[in-house]
Amino acid sequence: MLTDRYDLALSTAFAAARDAYVQASDLALTFYPGATEAYDRAIAADPGFALVYAGRAQVLIRQGDVAAARSALGGSQGRCCRSV
Repeated sequence: MLTDRYDLALSTAFAAARDAYVQASDLALTFYPGATEAYDRAIAADPGFALVYAGRAQVLIRQGDVAAARSALGGSQGRCCRSV
C-alpha cells in the first residue's frame, strides 16, 4: 500500500495519484499556488481516491468558492470505503 510523506496509508494503488496528492497537500499547507491543479492531477490519475476530493474542497473553501468546494466533496461520495 502506498503512503504519504508521513508514512500514513493512502487508499490509492497509483503512484501518480499519490505523488500529485503529496504535492497538492504540500502546496495547500504552505498556501502556495497550484494546489487545486495538483489535486486535479491526482483525481485524473485515480478518480476513486476519496481523500483528494476533501483536500481540493479545503483549498476551494479557503479561496471562498463554496459552490466548487461542495461539488468537490460530492465527487468523493461513495468512494471512501473502497478497498485498494
